[in-house]
Amino acid sequence: MELTAKEFAANRGGKILVDIRRVDEWRLTGVIDGAHLLTFFDAEGNADIAGWMVALEKIAPPDMELVLICRSGHRTGIVLDFLLTQTPYRQVQHLKNGMTDWLANGLPTVSVKD
Repeated sequence: MELTAKEFAANRGGKILVDIRRVDEWRLTGVIDGAHLLTFFDAEGNADIAGWMVALEKIAPPDMELVLICRSGHRTGIVLDFLLTQTPYRQVQHLKNGMTDWLANGLPTVSVKD
């Protein structure tokens, strides 16, 4: 259920990437090209789970391979557990150590367009 940044970069085929960080985080580091930007937790740690699920279903139906990313892997670990235990999503992984690992490996990002 965990992928390293290098593993994901080497084999993205068919996987849908969802970046659950906040807008300020996207702007700070950039995002992985092709990532769907869908914030889960706000700055206070609150989440609109129902709204997020509606948006996610528009991006990726439950039968698709889904990969989640946040800054460090902590938030995506929580969301991963939620998706696997309380939703029909079963092909879900997250990037271990998140964007921190991606950037540490010198992998590319793109700027967020306003």
